[in-house]
Amino acid sequence: MESHTRFEDLSNEIFFEIFDYFDALDIFASFSLLNRRISSILQSISLHIVILKKHCRHQIDLLSSYLIFHDQQVTSIKIFDTIRDDSSIISLLFNRHNFINLKSCIFYAIDSSTRLDNVIKQIKNLHQLISFTLYQHNNNLSNDDTNDFTHTLLMHKSSFIRSVILQYPYNFLNISKSMSVSSHLISLKLYISISPPTACIYTILSVLRLCHNIRYLCLLLQQSEENNTSKIQYPHWIFPDELFNGYVWKQMLELYVPYLSKFEFHMEVIRAAEARIASKPKTSCRAVVG
Repeated sequence: MESHTRFEDLSNEIFFEIFDYFDALDIFASFSLLNRRISSILQSISLHIVILKKHCRHQIDLLSSYLIFHDQQVTSIKIFDTIRDDSSIISLLFNRHNFINLKSCIFYAIDSSTRLDNVIKQIKNLHQLISFTLYQHNNNLSNDDTNDFTHTLLMHKSSFIRSVILQYPYNFLNISKSMSVSSHLISLKLYISISPPTACIYTILSVLRLCHNIRYLCLLLQQSEENNTSKIQYPHWIFPDELFNGYVWKQMLELYVPYLSKFEFHMEVIRAAEARIASKPKTSCRAVVG
């Protein structure tokens, strides 16, 4: 700990700039045991956790051991829930640590076995949270978890919250009856899964009514054809014609989201017998926003 090299003659400002290029695991693995000065600097920097599929459980445990005295310094998290030799990494870290100063949070592909109670509880109490993203392209999340995530993020109390992306299949039909979106939120992306397709206009209206202050809105509408799949020989379009009427969109957007500057709308039809999208390509409607 008392060794000294020319590397340590660098100013603290240079060290801060160097550390800003690395995630938390790289910083601790490379610099934590150099000397007391470096250890002191490590106590005052912002930490960014990045856990990818290529990581292994040994690396996660090593990172966690360092975070015991540094978890309050973590300001951003990007986690794949399943790594090379383990899963439920999100709940593992959130059960071990309290990330009270988290500002940015990104989750990928949460495993069906992951317990999210404590994760959602922590997220609800993050007073400095600016952005939250969850990419979940399958139905691994339980109904309770999707409900909790949706309500927690859209109604978040942080005065700093600006962006929420909830990219998991969810039915928003009854969402507006019990909630109002945070007035601080300006960017929102939602993945709407609805059946029957005739209900999609009502669902979209339910969502738009929540988005009065939103400036950027992206809706991904999915219809899963689970019935009579064997009779489907060719993809066919099953959404209401209103979704192609620019005047209908213009009226809805001007009425419910007057501050909107950018709007994206994508429609997908997924056939249950196939793993990939089997109908029309995504349709994006932007021209209706002035």
